[in-house]
Amino acid sequence: MSMKDRLVDQAKKLASSSTVVRVVSNDRVMRLATGVMDAKNRLRAARERAAEAWDILLNGHALPNIDPALDDEAGVHGATPARAASPRPSARAAGAAGLSAVEEAASAPSERAAARPHVNGVGANGAAVNGAGANGAGTYVAAAAEQQLATQMAARTSLARIGGRDVFEKAYKFMTADNARAMGVYPFFRPLDFNNGPEAQLEGRTVIMLGSNNYLGLTTHPKVREAARNAIDKYGTSMTGSRLVNGSMRLHNELEEKLAAYHGKEAGLVFTTGYQVNIATISALLSNKRSVAIIDKDDHASIYDGVRLAQAAGARMVRYKHSDPAALDSALSEIADTEGALVITDGVFSAQGEIANLPGIVEVVKKHKARLLVDDAHALGVIGPGGRGTAAHFGLGKEVDLIGGTFSKSLASIGGWLVGERKVLDYIQHFAYSFLFAASAAPPCVAAAMASLEVMQEEPWRQEKLRENFTYMRTELQRLGFELGKTETAVIPIYIRDDLKTVMMWKSLLDDYSLYVNPFITPGVPPKQQVLRTSYMATHERKHLDHALEAFEKVGKKFGVI
Repeated sequence: MSMKDRLVDQAKKLASSSTVVRVVSNDRVMRLATGVMDAKNRLRAARERAAEAWDILLNGHALPNIDPALDDEAGVHGATPARAASPRPSARAAGAAGLSAVEEAASAPSERAAARPHVNGVGANGAAVNGAGANGAGTYVAAAAEQQLATQMAARTSLARIGGRDVFEKAYKFMTADNARAMGVYPFFRPLDFNNGPEAQLEGRTVIMLGSNNYLGLTTHPKVREAARNAIDKYGTSMTGSRLVNGSMRLHNELEEKLAAYHGKEAGLVFTTGYQVNIATISALLSNKRSVAIIDKDDHASIYDGVRLAQAAGARMVRYKHSDPAALDSALSEIADTEGALVITDGVFSAQGEIANLPGIVEVVKKHKARLLVDDAHALGVIGPGGRGTAAHFGLGKEVDLIGGTFSKSLASIGGWLVGERKVLDYIQHFAYSFLFAASAAPPCVAAAMASLEVMQEEPWRQEKLRENFTYMRTELQRLGFELGKTETAVIPIYIRDDLKTVMMWKSLLDDYSLYVNPFITPGVPPKQQVLRTSYMATHERKHLDHALEAFEKVGKKFGVI
């Protein structure tokens, strides 16, 4: 044997030794290797950040790009000090649509599609591939295609910084959604044929709906439908104007009075959307440099957007550790005597299903003489006596200054609501541009929400049945071994903690078991917080829930989650 052959033979033995295999398969070693190989891109990104920092230094600070669950612990009171950065891309770099762009993927999409024979057992021409070809080629190709998607998802970078003469340039370079659609794993914007509550129709087939916020199942209630029809017959389809001028009618005032009475508050205000409630309220109240928004870091995106508008007027934003009164106390302790603080929290957090620690929050807010706004979008109709929400759940209705929410969950309509002191609401409706200059809520929407509020009180069994359903599912999912976090409500997240696995489980549940759930991946949630978000209704029957449990068990085992 020649010297060359002996060296090659020794190299092969060394490469296949258990020690080398352990080293090269070690996550830390692979991350280090990836970091070294990606040094060029990292240096380029560093140059871009330096240029941006210099621009800010010269021209002043821009509005911060902080979304809920992005930049997870940065600047958060009570957060664990950040460790040294790892080579992985930060969540801040991702866009807001759930699947952001991979700039490297923008080149030669047709070549990539041609090189992708099949995904998860389906050929590029739609033919099934059983993976039993020579040397397991089918399985290998499927794994390679999934790995390609995983690489794209892990390497996502934001297109927001791309600039130049053509503002559409970033749109043309956004390829990840197209790639995911081509691979059959794009989970968003799927058009339903119709949604009839616990069951829906998607692309001609019936699916069990575990992805809706129709908690009390009122969207198809006869009384709610009749109220909407009658409103169209009497008032038409729209007011075609803002509340300020020609868009206010007695129907709006009637619902405002009923919402205020229901919550034990002095006054109510009806908005066109629930999102608008937070944008208008926060921007109107925090309108100068002596105003500070103190928000839970996991608050809804509409709260963050409201704060951004306030920041444009000079207000500051301070975030505190999720549902942590001690962190809130620390944040409020640093507010100057000349500043006024509005503390804002979700009542029920929409991704986690967790109820805010309102007793602790109220105690701290009162201690510092601040004001408190609770967004009860996912609490109304779900918790509290008569479904009155988070403050009522804890017996703190009189201690919370403002409570807001949406019609689009338990109230089975489109619109938003806010209750509190009359003078405060009067100020908001005169100083919130996003209220003043937006078209008013349409008569059928207002009538449907009012009817839903009445049904909610006339049929208390719905809230009881809802609680029975989500308690059953929480208990059984935990028994199967799934991680559910701290959920206490109709929102039950199943933690997967991996982008690709979350999407592939969503696909299997839908394709193989006709089960519709919502995949939450980064940047919509922080890294390692990816979940299949499930939500439940009063109108789900046990057969729906048991079928779902059977599907979750099989898919969970298939993907090694349980």
